Amino acid sequence: MSGIHRQSDQTPQPQNREAAEPILLANLTSPQTGELLQSIEMVLIPVGAHEQHGPALPVSTDALTAQVLCALAGALLAPRVAVMPVVPWGVSWHHQGRPGTVTLREETLISLVLDQVDSLYRQGVKRLVLVNTHGGNNPALAIAAERAKRELGVPLVVSVYAYTLLANAAREILGKEAIGHGGGDEASAVLAIRPDLVDRDRLGPQQLNSSIQRRKTILSAVGGTLPVMMHKLTESGATGNSTNATTESGHAILGQTASGLRAICEELLETDLAQL
Repeated sequence: MSGIHRQSDQTPQPQNREAAEPILLANLTSPQTGELLQSIEMVLIPVGAHEQHGPALPVSTDALTAQVLCALAGALLAPRVAVMPVVPWGVSWHHQGRPGTVTLREETLISLVLDQVDSLYRQGVKRLVLVNTHGGNNPALAIAAERAKRELGVPLVVSVYAYTLLANAAREILGKEAIGHGGGDEASAVLAIRPDLVDRDRLGPQQLNSSIQRRKTILSAVGGTLPVMMHKLTESGATGNSTNATTESGHAILGQTASGLRAICEELLETDLAQL
């Protein structure tokens, strides 16, 4: 199956990359897929969003990040793990106050993911990881994973909020003030993936509604939520300071995040399915 899963030239390489390429299922023929699924142990399903990311970043930010992180982790995990195409839409109702946002209803995302999982499970895939980069998707993906287990009998389906890994890496590299929606963490990632899509002149600090932010912080500290339209929290639609975002920091952040995702997947690969 040599050469059938070559990744895009726009995909950055992990800094400590092993000599493999990610197995991208979209690039395979039907016979090649049938051969592969006889031996593959896990499939990653990247899930992003199509939503405003402030004045400097593209609406595809979450989808780009999810796809690239899965490709990077897939390269580190090959040939045991394959990667599905990204789900480019998510639950983004709270971003509809700014142009460019396309949102799914929660039940739509759940159905879309369940249908993918069901299709792959019918072909023999027993371990699936939903790799999510948009916080608004988390509740729907948790339900999708639970229903896949309960209703479809899939041995192992998990949802990983990969943005947490990315933000943790960026906090070490750029500082905590950079973290946010359209902030320095995401800006750096996009600069590493598709620098041509970033309006560098509009990177910088963002002004937040401090009253709303304080109440959101209080509730999140006790596991609660305060649903807010993003344009009411921040006029620009972005949070976090992107002033120090660079291509170099983006490569470092993506590499560290991919390594974290790899470690999670390796743990799941060693899980005894009979015990679940």
